[in-house]
Amino acid sequence: MVIVGSVWHMLLLTLFQLIFIVFSEGRKDKTHYESSYVYMLVKNEISGKERQFCVNYQQWRSDFIAESAIQANAVELAWWGGIVGNTNVCASNTSVNYAGKAVALNYRITADDGRCAAPFVISNMSFKGAIQYEVDQLISQEASVALILVDRGRHFVSRWFDYLFAEFYDPDLNTTLPTFFIYKNVFLNDLLGLSTNKTGKDLTIKFYRPLYSIWDWSMLIIWLLAVFCTGVGGFWTGRTIGDEVSQKIHRIDDTQAKKDSYDKETINSFATCVSIALVMLIVIGVLMLGFFFRPVMVFVFNMFLAIIGIFSIHRCFMTVIQRYCKSTLSYGCSLHEMAQTIFRRELLHINEYFLSRSFILSVIVFVLSTFICVSWFIFRRSPYAFILLDFINVNICLYALKGFRFSCLKWLTVLLICMFVYDIFMVFGTPLLTRNGCSVMIEVAAGTDCSKSQGVYPVAPINSDTPEMVMLCHFPMLFQVPHLREPLISCIDLEVEKDFHPVFLGLGDVIVPGYLTSFCFMADLAIGTCYLYGIVSLQHIFPQFIGYGVGLLMTFLALTLMESAQPALIYLIPFSLLPVMVLALIRKEFKILWNGLFEFKNVILFL
Repeated sequence: MVIVGSVWHMLLLTLFQLIFIVFSEGRKDKTHYESSYVYMLVKNEISGKERQFCVNYQQWRSDFIAESAIQANAVELAWWGGIVGNTNVCASNTSVNYAGKAVALNYRITADDGRCAAPFVISNMSFKGAIQYEVDQLISQEASVALILVDRGRHFVSRWFDYLFAEFYDPDLNTTLPTFFIYKNVFLNDLLGLSTNKTGKDLTIKFYRPLYSIWDWSMLIIWLLAVFCTGVGGFWTGRTIGDEVSQKIHRIDDTQAKKDSYDKETINSFATCVSIALVMLIVIGVLMLGFFFRPVMVFVFNMFLAIIGIFSIHRCFMTVIQRYCKSTLSYGCSLHEMAQTIFRRELLHINEYFLSRSFILSVIVFVLSTFICVSWFIFRRSPYAFILLDFINVNICLYALKGFRFSCLKWLTVLLICMFVYDIFMVFGTPLLTRNGCSVMIEVAAGTDCSKSQGVYPVAPINSDTPEMVMLCHFPMLFQVPHLREPLISCIDLEVEKDFHPVFLGLGDVIVPGYLTSFCFMADLAIGTCYLYGIVSLQHIFPQFIGYGVGLLMTFLALTLMESAQPALIYLIPFSLLPVMVLALIRKEFKILWNGLFEFKNVILFL
């Protein structure tokens, strides 16, 4: 085992070095920014006052700008036609050279702007050439920068409101002239407020965008959440089995009788096969329903998560309380134990139970659990709702891992292989079958429509009540953590964006490998290996980080290399399953694990 541990240490060190190199080189090889936000530094050259503003860069998908204010070239602020305060492209008859200057113009042209506006207000679709006309006018007079002023929340056409957000750009504009968008009220009040005489002639402007951080700490948080769930959930299952078997051993003296008693509770092969087939049908069916009836299924799953979350939180909290406060509780605390206690024949005085510490404590925890889940359901569209959602999902994962177990590695391997193939096909196979070429898995889970091209107008997330935005709502069965490496995260307008553009990990990517962890802890208990197999499949509470943890790291590595969503199970399952099989072969215990030939002769509880 010392040799195996050393090998894993070397593999981990190599993996971390590879990740560091990939992230370092990845920053250099980026072909575009992750959002259109950039910084605009405005300085009063007379007073020395300066202020930083967030603006949106039109060419963020193709061109880069300076990485710092020191590297950026300064331009002066100028007015169109030489008229101070003029932002109307139609209100100028004179030609001015704007070399080295930034000129501000209105984003929308209206009929009242003048004669040049006529071609752009004939119909609702005539506006498409307006922005191109404005920028072409600036280019003809050699302007260095176009500064486009947007009226925040202006109702333009139909359900279209003008807002600036992370993925904003105008697909009707095709230009090499650096073009930036800023809210008009910010420009007139805040930016010009820096000017001594409000004319802006004493102001200089720099545009820059820092590179994102090498490390995305959101991935680390996701990693910790996932490893915690699989580790604690697996240990909880193993410990529960140990308690059950320990009680049986005290009641049964004959060794063979003990084995027969335990074997009667295991699922036979046929039933297990049917169960696995049923699980796969349900998983595929739910995914298809989510793909074709997304708005309905999003609401259904929100309701389902809130309900199941209540019982999961209650069960997890009560287990912890009962484990460490057992001496102070006269009755069981879980809902199942409460029901058994109430209807037990020997309980003659019901009032005695309802006034007991166990019942009162259980009710308090149940009310608290309900409050947490209902609060999330009500405020689920809040930008910070992901905190409650992740907490609920952690408890659901623990509860799911505790509630289902496999008696042998054989059928568990069948399930893992089925999920392995399912994940690959739904992510990489379905784009070949769908009309829009989108992955069914990605579109259902994250609400991402890959059919959108650069020729389609980006929609502000604030219009969340429209059918289009309902389609983009995330399914709740995901761990969500905001991208923390985005250097301009402070630019996000939460009233418009609705969230922080999170990193996702599906609960299935935690629960499915977690069943293997649960089985490994059960095997450790039966064989008496001091959690050896549990350590191999998960190394969260021990010195090494292998198995599931390494598989998740490889998922993040692939995500960084390919810059696209990844089916996590294709990395998690091999990294979790193969080490267990190799260790079992080395220890000559593979047949025992494969067929589940556990006798539980020596029940060892280490906690």
